[in-house]
Amino acid sequence: MQAEAHDALAVTSEIVEKALAAGRPALDEAAAKQVLAAYGVPGPAGGLVHSAAEAADLVASLGRPVAMKAVGALIQHKTENQLVILDRRTPDEAVEAYTLLAERAGDALEAVLVEEMVAGSRELMVGMKRDAAFGAVIAFGLGGTMTEVFRDIALAVSPGFEGDVAELPDLIRGKALLGAFRGQPAVDRPALIAIMEAVARIAADHPQIAEIDVNPLLIRDGQPVAADALMVLSAAPPTAASKRRFEPDLDAVLAPKSVAIVGASDNVARWGGSALQNIRAGGFEGAIYPINPKGGEFFGLPVSTSLEEVPAPPDLALLAVGARQLGPVIAECGRAGVRAAVAIAAGFSETGSAGEEAERALAQTAADGGVTLIGPNCMGIIANATHLHATGFIALHPRPGKVAIVSQSGNLGVQLSALADRRDLGVRCFIGVGNEAQVSAVDVLEYLASDDGSSCVLAYLEGIDDGRHLFDVARATSLEKPVVVLRGGLTDSGGKAAASHTGAMAGSAAVYEAAARQAGLVTCTSVQEALDLTTALANLPLPKGRRVAVVTNGGGAGVLAADEMARQGLTLVDPSAELLAELDEILPPFWSRRNPFDMVATAGGDVGPKVVAAVTRCPDVDAVVVLSVLGVPNTGDEVRAESATGDYDDFSAWEKSYLDGVAALMAETGKPIINVPDLPIRGALHTVNHPYAPIVLATPRAAALVVERMARYDAWRTRHSSHSLPAPSSKATTRRG
Repeated sequence: MQAEAHDALAVTSEIVEKALAAGRPALDEAAAKQVLAAYGVPGPAGGLVHSAAEAADLVASLGRPVAMKAVGALIQHKTENQLVILDRRTPDEAVEAYTLLAERAGDALEAVLVEEMVAGSRELMVGMKRDAAFGAVIAFGLGGTMTEVFRDIALAVSPGFEGDVAELPDLIRGKALLGAFRGQPAVDRPALIAIMEAVARIAADHPQIAEIDVNPLLIRDGQPVAADALMVLSAAPPTAASKRRFEPDLDAVLAPKSVAIVGASDNVARWGGSALQNIRAGGFEGAIYPINPKGGEFFGLPVSTSLEEVPAPPDLALLAVGARQLGPVIAECGRAGVRAAVAIAAGFSETGSAGEEAERALAQTAADGGVTLIGPNCMGIIANATHLHATGFIALHPRPGKVAIVSQSGNLGVQLSALADRRDLGVRCFIGVGNEAQVSAVDVLEYLASDDGSSCVLAYLEGIDDGRHLFDVARATSLEKPVVVLRGGLTDSGGKAAASHTGAMAGSAAVYEAAARQAGLVTCTSVQEALDLTTALANLPLPKGRRVAVVTNGGGAGVLAADEMARQGLTLVDPSAELLAELDEILPPFWSRRNPFDMVATAGGDVGPKVVAAVTRCPDVDAVVVLSVLGVPNTGDEVRAESATGDYDDFSAWEKSYLDGVAALMAETGKPIINVPDLPIRGALHTVNHPYAPIVLATPRAAALVVERMARYDAWRTRHSSHSLPAPSSKATTRRG
């Protein structure tokens, strides 16, 4: 096997180097098929001819119908240019076809490829492109002349986990075509996967091959055969970025024992004043050192005129100074022994090339001084390990909790932190990384992977310069804890100029989605979804499957919920005879006896808790969604005051007792239970002394989405939990719990 691999590498290297030396933009079809054959990809019998007479002789020797195709360095899309002639059977027909192809191709013709016709009723495609952020990406889908009309392809970043490429056939919409079809046998799955893996090996072995199209991949008697092939070359193909990273000391950022505010003020209308006030109001447990050349006293704290005056080097410095002052202040941080700094000022890479150069200089100054730099152009940080609330202008004091938030957008990061607190969802930390001059969101994610104090990470990402680093770090982190990603700034414009079908369809959005799927990231498209998913993943057990039970206090809500479960690909469990018998003992005789389980407005007292318990304990159920038990506008002793918005401010005594039971039930069964209230309830989390905390979501749709994404994440983690990963390209420091 090693000898065969070496031979394939040598043969292909010679073909590629010869083509590049000749200035060819791509391998012709014959050369591309020679490469495929070297890597074990089957193709039709035939060969190249350079004259009509040679074509006639080859057709006669093959003794079967042939396809004839024009070949040349400048010939790529043959079908569109009428440079393919099919079903030639005799030498005379071969001569006629050769002459016609020569007329159509003109000076671009170098040879004609004559191959046996492959009869197949199904056309697939396998391809590869090199994404600028993520590197090699393997594609599989429906092929033929309608490839870009169907646009039914699945992608996988390569290399990934073992088995990532093998799952691609199950991810296309037309996967039913791979089974037995109109009297034809099912596609040989191992043979199909072997072709995709061969393309991945070609990509890994030969970086000069920028794009590969095997299209169509015809299915003959269940066996895939490469009927056509294209390989686009590049002497310097786009590859995933590989930056040399400064090793960040994020302990100093997220668990500092002392903090300095350079540019501090006693005016809360200034960032240095509002940040100082927020730090004091948040109850920071360490030493606080306001720095201002004027000296004096701010908010009862003595002010030092410089960092050199501080009694001991602070772990962290907040730099509330202008853009022009940042460089000298960062250099001063290095001289003073400051471990980390957060630069607030804007006016750098977001302004253009001059700003980019100034930002690179900041990063270099910080690295030279051994200072970990967050920013510039950021909103600050929250580190609840020491109750450090270091944001300016906005009084943001989220309660401590298990959620870590990292954001490339300052305002969105602050919004997520504030909304999390409004939901009673505790925040472990928040870092707005700003322009990422030195420390990126991925660096923070890598640090959080082994942070014992966080159980879930919520990230907002816009730009991804080094997708491969994100991919490696995200895979490793997702094996430890869930990572919810809200992604902005996606575009497919990069695919417009691609030379191959694969390149045209595998745009940046599709590649990111493939990488996120492979890395186990829990993706979403709105702030509301992000908070719903984070709330659930941080506080609930993961469902072990997609079988759902809906318990409702009214029929209409159950019907709507059933529709939402179906839309998310979840299964409503058919109740077992044992479960029906148990519920018959609890519910009135006229209940529906099916899922959704309608309690016909009898959920009060002990009926609702008993029904939820019986359904949750059923071995056929993976997750439970409960509707209209909470937030019911009851009369009598249960009436609660409403807030100015009309939402309930808190749970009633009965609801608290019910939620205590839900928490105990989740601890007992290891199954998630999600409640959707009748009317809105301000808090989304009921904290109890159990491993899991009950949550409240606003709608059945939100509940269905959460269950589906949790089930998908659990399946991913279960599938990959035994895999060992190589260490990512940068290493984080030791974590504080």
